[in-house]
Amino acid sequence: TTKLSKSKGGGPVAPLTMIANYSADAVRYWAASTAVGKDAIISEEKIQAGAKLVTKLWNVARFSQRFLTDTDPAAKSAALTLADRWLLAQTDRLIRRVTQHFTAYDYAAAKNETEAFFWHVLADNYLEMAKMRLYAGGEAAAGGQYALYHALLTTLKLFAPILPHVTERIYTGLFDATSIHRSAWPVPQPAWQDEAALAGGEALVEIATAVRHYKSEHSLPLGAELAALHLVVADAALREQLLAGTADLQSITRAREIVVVEKKDGVVTAVIANGRIQITIQP
Repeated sequence: TTKLSKSKGGGPVAPLTMIANYSADAVRYWAASTAVGKDAIISEEKIQAGAKLVTKLWNVARFSQRFLTDTDPAAKSAALTLADRWLLAQTDRLIRRVTQHFTAYDYAAAKNETEAFFWHVLADNYLEMAKMRLYAGGEAAAGGQYALYHALLTTLKLFAPILPHVTERIYTGLFDATSIHRSAWPVPQPAWQDEAALAGGEALVEIATAVRHYKSEHSLPLGAELAALHLVVADAALREQLLAGTADLQSITRAREIVVVEKKDGVVTAVIANGRIQITIQP
């Protein structure tokens, strides 16, 4: 990494060359990674991370397009799963935090919050939880379509000041023919606030992560089916949440059967235990 210098044309590689190689949005991503008042150190690695984000954002939008065509954003389904409620609660929290960061001119923190939500919540976990329902269509998919519509739209709007070009292309192609930069800023949605869903959703992610590790350690593809997933959960409230998230767990773990019980039956031996949840995987 080298400091940008006017006398050196911007550093070892000029910014215009970086734009030509990686896109203007990727360079803006790097520029928005440094807080106000701090020296900006040009980093091709950081610009490459921006280019990766742009590509992933485009791919998520392209995947989502088939499920969001003709979706009525106001038609909230009564059949929201735990994952749907978790995504909406996370989206509401994101709007509040990012708006506060931008109001305080802390665009680096705003970028980091939005990026963490996009990767950890939306792309890596929620889409995998909802994928089976979305492909199934019909009433089973309605809650997922509603949640995905609002989460993706919010993500685009919060990213728009940092990544103006890719967000504009996606927004005008998927949501509205007018510019995203003329659209209203997202506002918090009290109806989406759900502390129980936030806790339950994190448990879903915890279980999914454990299953991913199991498959990796046993050289199984992430999409490999499992015979059953047994969950021993002593906490009654969490147990009810996970029972409500059975379809989400089946989608992300590819387990044909999900069993959620209060106590170990003496036959099932936990292979993963963390204090709250004991997990047994039957391949």
